[in-house]
Amino acid sequence: MKNTKMLVCAMLVLVVAVLSACSGTNSANGGQASAPAESSKPQETAAAAAPSFLVEKGFLTYGTAATFPPFEYMVNNEFTGFDIELGQAIAKEMGVEVKIQSMNFDGLIPALQGKRIDIINSAMYIKPEREEQVDFIPYMGLADSIVVKSGNPKGIKSLDDLSDLTVAVTRGAVEEINVREHNEKLKQAGKKEIKILALPTANDAVLATEQGRADAFLHSSPGAAYLQEEKPGVFEIAGSFGADTKIGIAVRKGDTETKTAIEAALKKVVENGTYTQLMEKYHLPAEMSYFK
Repeated sequence: MKNTKMLVCAMLVLVVAVLSACSGTNSANGGQASAPAESSKPQETAAAAAPSFLVEKGFLTYGTAATFPPFEYMVNNEFTGFDIELGQAIAKEMGVEVKIQSMNFDGLIPALQGKRIDIINSAMYIKPEREEQVDFIPYMGLADSIVVKSGNPKGIKSLDDLSDLTVAVTRGAVEEINVREHNEKLKQAGKKEIKILALPTANDAVLATEQGRADAFLHSSPGAAYLQEEKPGVFEIAGSFGADTKIGIAVRKGDTETKTAIEAALKKVVENGTYTQLMEKYHLPAEMSYFK
């Protein structure tokens, strides 16, 4: 009986020891589990400004027509430009990465509406007909330039001078909209309309004018300035118009959550000086800034 009691006592001691050891192990594991939770808090905080719906989790997926320097274009098969770096800065503020979807300009709004992209980041001009389809976060003011071959052989100075001439534009872009609107004015004045050569990209419009298939093409003022650096002596700016035009990042119509998130991130990008640095880097005049 004595031996039995001793055996029972020994077993009880062993059980207590094991339980104590298990309890210690659980405490240690609990500490290890809480450390990652604490270390993940900065990431959660950084990502909190991102909208709850993203096409791909952890990424800000945006559409762009990368043929519009200095805003978005390709160098050695890499995306570059003001908008490209601005998009990276905005995504960084929201704690996510960037994924770029390259497409023709006229495919951008359908892609956004179809939820294939989260936003449009492609120097999109803010126009009433577009505001019916998407919501905008404006970030820069622009003018448009009439670009002709060097020497301006047709003596073009304004849109009125383009009557009965051929103008190359990017299909679906604001330049095409502007020409169609001006054609209504020419028609009412009893003048011949401008002949529109709508092409897939801005580069196609440049080439058409260089080859003589168009008498001029319409381009943003910064884009026209960049082109003169890229092709010195080939083109000149004949005139400018629409100085009150603004460009913006587009989100789906009524998507207030994404709009608010982009606005908040953009505000931080402006406040920390990145916006101004990018304008200087891409030789954009300070008066074009939306945040004066």
